[in-house]
Formats: sequence, C-alpha cells, structure tokens
Amino acid sequence: MGSNRVAEPFWGVPPWLQQKLASSGDVPRRVDVAVIGGGLTGVSAACYLARRGAKTLLLEARTVGAGASGRTGGIVLEGTAKGIFPGTECCVEHLRAVVERERIECELELHGCWEIEHAESSRGFILPWKDDNKYIRVRRVVRGGTVDPMKLVKGLAEAAIRAGAVVRENLPARRIESRDKLRVETDGQTIDADFVVVAANSWTNLLLPNVRPIRSALTLACATEPLSRSTLYQIGLGANIPFYTVDTPYLWGRVMRDGRVIFGAGLVFDSIDKLERKRLTDEEIGARLENLKSRVRALNPALKQVKFCYQWGGPIGIPDDFLPLIGRLPGTSRIFVAAGYAGHGVALSVWAGEAIARAILDNEKLPEWASP
Repeated sequence: MGSNRVAEPFWGVPPWLQQKLASSGDVPRRVDVAVIGGGLTGVSAACYLARRGAKTLLLEARTVGAGASGRTGGIVLEGTAKGIFPGTECCVEHLRAVVERERIECELELHGCWEIEHAESSRGFILPWKDDNKYIRVRRVVRGGTVDPMKLVKGLAEAAIRAGAVVRENLPARRIESRDKLRVETDGQTIDADFVVVAANSWTNLLLPNVRPIRSALTLACATEPLSRSTLYQIGLGANIPFYTVDTPYLWGRVMRDGRVIFGAGLVFDSIDKLERKRLTDEEIGARLENLKSRVRALNPALKQVKFCYQWGGPIGIPDDFLPLIGRLPGTSRIFVAAGYAGHGVALSVWAGEAIARAILDNEKLPEWASP
C-alpha cells in the first residue's frame, strides 16, 4: 500500500475539513466501467453508474478530492468558462437535484453570483472597494452560489459506495491498454473493463496524450480570519454573494459560513510534474500570495489589518480555447474523457460525469462542441 502512494504536493492547506472515506472493498479484476480520478467528475460518474447497476471501480492516485475538486474556492457557476453551451444551461439546477437526491450535507447555497468589473466612476451598483485605483461595480448577477467542495466530493463518493461502486484511494492508474482488450494498469494489478472514464483534469494528457492539449497551472487563494457580520456588511459582503471579475486584474471570492472570506487571484503555469514539486514558499508563488493579501487589505479600510488563516494553491486545467473536453476519445468508442473546466467546474463537472455515465449506459449523445 505504501509503495503505491503518490507523494502529496506542497500546495498548502485549504479551509475545507478533510474527511476520511469509508473502505469500499477489494479491487476487482474485471468491471463494467473503470473511472480514473476521484474528483467531482469521477465520483459523479461512479455514483450514477453504480445506481444504475453497472459494476464500477474508481481509482484515485491520492485521496478523493485531493486535486482541483477539494482545492477550489467552492463557487458554483452555470455553463462553461467560454459561456453557456447546449446542455450546460441547467448545470446549477442539476447540482441541486443531485445533492437533494443523495442527501449530501455540503452547505450548498444558490443565491446567485456577482460578475464585477473595475470602473472609473462611482455610478451603478458599486461595492465599497478600491482595487487598482478603481471603483468596483457589480455588472450583473448570474446563476450560481457556493458549496463546501470537500463535503460535496466526499458525499458523492460515499453515495457511489452505497450504490455498490468500489472506490480505491492511493492507487494511481499508470496506463490504459486498448489494443486487444480494454485494460487499466495500476501498480501491480491490471483491471479489465468494458469502458474507461478518464476524469483526471490537469493530469489528462499524461494518460491520453492525443486529446486536445490542456495547460496546467496552480490557482492561488487565501482565506481571512472569521469576520463579524457588521464587518461583512461594511465591506459589502453581508449578503454572502460570491463574486468574480470579468476584467483584469482578476479577483474572485466568497464568504464561508463561519465568516471567513476567501479571495483568489493569480495563476502559476508549468508542466504537471513541475507543478507537483512547487511549494508555497517558492519565490514566485510566495510573491503572488503576498500581492493578493496586499490587494485584499487595500480594498476597504475595514480590511486594512485583517489576518489570513489559510493560503493554498490548487491545480487547474485550461484548454487553449477554454472549452472543456467531454466525450469519447477520438478513434475509440469505449474510452471517455472529461477535463479542462478552466476554473468553471463545480457544477459542470458533476453534470459531465453523469452525462458520460448516460452515454455509456443509454448511448446518449455527448455535446459536439466539447469533443476531445
């Protein structure tokens, strides 16, 4: 077991409480569907497949939620990073339905999300902020909200296990063989499968080099100490509406239930193998985090002396055209891939996992605009 474990990256600790996943049984030698990746896409697919009676195995190289899904800021948004495309116009409501169906306690609140922008004048719905020597204006409210992402991903994994799926942590998939039979090779074991779902996000090109390329980066975030309700209202966040800028310098954030405020900005691009070795103490990352904290303290006088309790990074996969990869691997009919959500993946990934499961079980069509 120890020899199979992948070293944990040095990306800091997010504010979401880690939760141990219950054991789900031994790894079978043959399954109907092998799912690679224990993020929101993978656990969503595994949950739906198992509920429909498919013999399902999910393999996760570290622990469920250890990658992008458990390191996101937990902002729920509609559609994709490129816009709302056919099939994705109801991702937010689909997430609500899944959470209710599986009775997952994950602090899901869908009161909308602010799109904000820097403005030269104080006209319009202005937040009491100054950033880059400009006012901050709420451009519009879009569908969305917030969630505790670790509770969501672990809740879906537990639902998959209850439905009969085997979820194996600390067992990375090393190779997919598809010449004669479809097989997934791990450390010391080979699993035969009728179908394979690759839900590895930033790590996708390591297993599937022939899909559309995905640029890998760390997205950086920090969380303040708990703020009082009066302070939250003073800085314009008393309504607990999350936000993200539609211009630069980029900034996003949300309020947690305990009064902490998460702020995020900054991307550090590199290859996956180099990103896994990066530390928050690296000069570039440390400078970007300090710049983010300085920006936050300058937003409003009430934040001038604010302390930060958490700082962390999380992997993000960005296709060149910002369109996610959701569909069959070109040239095959039994290998599926979903990845590259470009920071827009909380609701979209849950929808994508279930859409792929329905394509496997019911031969439903997947969106052509997201072809890998």
